[in-house]
Amino acid sequence: MRAFDGDSPGVGPVLQSTPFAQVIAAAIVEDNEDVIVSDRGGYLRVLAPRVCRLSRATVEAATGSPVRFPGELEVIMSSFAGRMRLTEHGAVWWLAGESAPDPLGPPASDAVR
Repeated sequence: MRAFDGDSPGVGPVLQSTPFAQVIAAAIVEDNEDVIVSDRGGYLRVLAPRVCRLSRATVEAATGSPVRFPGELEVIMSSFAGRMRLTEHGAVWWLAGESAPDPLGPPASDAVR
């Protein structure tokens, strides 16, 4: 199997370049395989092949403090590639036109479907 090279369809967030964004990008790398993080100076583009997951638990383990989902991620996320679902347990991005992957937990009332 060929490793994800960024030329294949990828999904994930575009994050404002902040210390918290660095934590989010590292958590996505931990939660997924074949992730590409491109530091573009003012923002970070994070791409994973087909599905990209972010667990709130992974972020909290990295920060050592509680993180609010929905809430804190959206403040630093300027954009994203693919479709997205956000719950209190985390976020998942997937390719448009494909079935939504299993959510990370019960959907929040304002989850995108």
